Amino acid sequence: MRILLNGNPSVQPDDLTVSELLARLQLPEKAVLVERNREAVARKDFNTMRLIENDAVEIVQMVAGG
Repeated sequence: MRILLNGNPSVQPDDLTVSELLARLQLPEKAVLVERNREAVARKDFNTMRLIENDAVEIVQMVAGG
């Protein structure tokens, strides 16, 4: 399926969950914020939220610093 990932076209397997996408991108679930079609996805929903064709997904990685 085709999605928009952080503003860039991306081809991903069909029936992918947010958790599976994060794993494919090697991003830890606890260190990211995810939006799907401009709506925040609760971390508790990462395992059940399935992406569909043409979804716009934004992933922001949190970074510790000072």
